[in-house]
Amino acid sequence: MQQPTNYESGRSVDLTEHIFAWMVVIGLVFGIGYAVSPLTVLFLGSVVVLCSWARRGLSVRERQWVLGLLLFAVAARLLLVALLFLTADPFETKSFFWDGDGLYLKQRAEWIRSVWLGNQIVPLDYDRAFFRGYGWTSYIYVIAYVQYWLGESPYGIHLLNVFLSLSVAVVLYRLVRKAYGKTAALIGLALSLFMPTLLLWSVSALKESLYVFLIMLGLVGTVTVVRGPSMTRRMLGLCAVIISFATIDGVRFGGEIVLGAGLAGGLFGAVTARRLWVAVLVLALLPFVGYRLMQTDVVYSRVQPQLQWLALQHIGHVKTEGNAYKLLDERFYADAARDDLIATWTPTEQLRYFVKATASFIAVPLPWQARSTTEILFLPQQIIWYLMVLFAVVGSVSGLRRDPFVTCMLLAIVVVGSVAVALGSGNIGTMVRHRDTVVPFVVWLSAGGAVATVSAWRTREWRRNLVYRALVRG
Repeated sequence: MQQPTNYESGRSVDLTEHIFAWMVVIGLVFGIGYAVSPLTVLFLGSVVVLCSWARRGLSVRERQWVLGLLLFAVAARLLLVALLFLTADPFETKSFFWDGDGLYLKQRAEWIRSVWLGNQIVPLDYDRAFFRGYGWTSYIYVIAYVQYWLGESPYGIHLLNVFLSLSVAVVLYRLVRKAYGKTAALIGLALSLFMPTLLLWSVSALKESLYVFLIMLGLVGTVTVVRGPSMTRRMLGLCAVIISFATIDGVRFGGEIVLGAGLAGGLFGAVTARRLWVAVLVLALLPFVGYRLMQTDVVYSRVQPQLQWLALQHIGHVKTEGNAYKLLDERFYADAARDDLIATWTPTEQLRYFVKATASFIAVPLPWQARSTTEILFLPQQIIWYLMVLFAVVGSVSGLRRDPFVTCMLLAIVVVGSVAVALGSGNIGTMVRHRDTVVPFVVWLSAGGAVATVSAWRTREWRRNLVYRALVRG
């Protein structure tokens, strides 16, 4: 057997030493990083796993696009968090200027963590930390528990929301790629990662990232239960659905109703969409059935209190500071006895309220409603939103032909979530923030609509050129 030459042997030893040296350097960097900020190191490790899974089974070209989009998205978010850290006072909890509610959530989480560690806090902070009135969310316990085990991390905690938002984009990308194709999936992924407001909310400390993640978990879990290739996958999907239902209402009040109605509506739509005549019949009878159900005492007695509660939420938003818009008749905005006034509203007033709320959800803010510099800067994205709504309608129609089940699930989640946000909103800034809990599901329908539109246009051009050539030759 031929022995390796001294040159080959030496080169092998040098290569081994080179790899070993890099392993030591990487280990030291991660060790020091973990000591400084454990959450940051865990985030980076989780991102590596997420990117590896996102690239699985893709072509070389598509793999490059997906990895490039994800790495650029992660870099942009890390840069924002790093700027917050570098500009913050080390003795004061700080957050982004668009993250006022998130700042308060971080403060409450710090107080709760201090109590769990046995530290003393002032009675006022204790009362505010565990106050379960307006603004309470179990997300406070989540970020408190993470910091309880990993150490105080008032800026690293933003990376938790970054990871949740990235997970939503990647998981839905994998789902939509099978349903609508790789082009629509890539467009949807780019929109999910780089829509300006979605990017800003993803680096905040707000509860919306966890809320959207749980909605996604329930949706994808339901699809897996129905379509899972094995019993193990289906059981995992069922566990995902159970987890989302068990936790979402604590994160955001009413989330369980939105998730349940969305999934039920999606399943019902998927069954009816199998036959065109059944779908047309259901759409034709749906308004009549809804009207008859609302006339029954059982349904009306359950729906009416929820509708009144949403109307009161809307009035509360109008009364708060900021740029507000009104959906109800003027008499309902009186300062006194508004609860009693809402109890007297007529079915006609309720219908006007519903129609105005739906239209405002899509149209607001209109260009002439912009007052502040922030709202003026937001107007280009509002134009993108209008185009997304238009393409989403096209995408829903084309999606019913390509994959009725996934399309109905996405469409039902969007419709139910939009109605819940529309009826309870009255402040433009808050409405945009809450509307963006629906946008991560709209983008995939919009991407499918854009691809279908371009494909139809190219087909028409091809046929026109074919006819023209035939006429010329003739």
